Amino acid sequence: MKTVILLKSETDSSDVYGRILEANNFKAIFVPTLGFGFKNLENLKTKLEHPESYSGIIFTSPRSVDAVRGALGPDTPMPEGWFKLFNLSVGEVTHNLAMSTLNQLHTKGKDTGNANNLSDFIKTNYEGSKSLPFLFPCGNLRTDTLITKLAESGFLSDAFEVYETICHPDLGDNLKKALEEPNVEFMAFFSPSGVNCTYEYFQKNNLSFEGKKLIAIGPSTRKCIEGKGLEVYSVAEKPTVDYLIKVLINPNECRPKLELDMDE
Repeated sequence: MKTVILLKSETDSSDVYGRILEANNFKAIFVPTLGFGFKNLENLKTKLEHPESYSGIIFTSPRSVDAVRGALGPDTPMPEGWFKLFNLSVGEVTHNLAMSTLNQLHTKGKDTGNANNLSDFIKTNYEGSKSLPFLFPCGNLRTDTLITKLAESGFLSDAFEVYETICHPDLGDNLKKALEEPNVEFMAFFSPSGVNCTYEYFQKNNLSFEGKKLIAIGPSTRKCIEGKGLEVYSVAEKPTVDYLIKVLINPNECRPKLELDMDE
């Protein structure tokens, strides 16, 4: 059985990844690459208390959902007004987290996968007034792709930094153990920041990626890997286990064009 190191945070979907990969004769090892610290939650709470000032809220990562939950507090429900707005998420995990932790707040666009697709989705499907902005709680590593694309289509956004991304404090120990596992053939990276943290560890410890097939989840992750002078084995277009299985089994069929996805 071939081993795949998944350089991503373990989430509610981890069991799904492990089970489906094993069913396809792959062993999954999760190595969290990133840690997060929240900030500006009092200001975020103030914004959340005024849904009438927004067209909707945009979640581009599970951390942005966690920030909203943290700003409101464990016993305060999501203000009712948000449920009437055009709320969005990039990715099924983020969508499901909003549903489970924010009182069944439904979001659209979970299948878009990146900033370009999400902005096109909003442009095509939003039918309300453009006079109010979308609230966009985000991290310190966000790109401006989504904001720029929305602005080009006449949409306003209130991008508000609510968490900071750092390398996971246990990355070195966890990665060392993972690399000692037998039959490690693949390393799957789920974000550019995850690439940066892992590459830094390899450089400091004089390690080589030689012999490892590097999988990029999303085009900006691919661009980051190639920017380090490394070869990308294949690219999964979206961050789901189904797309990962496709590129593990049929790598040459899954090399989408470069376009910036969400860097969260």
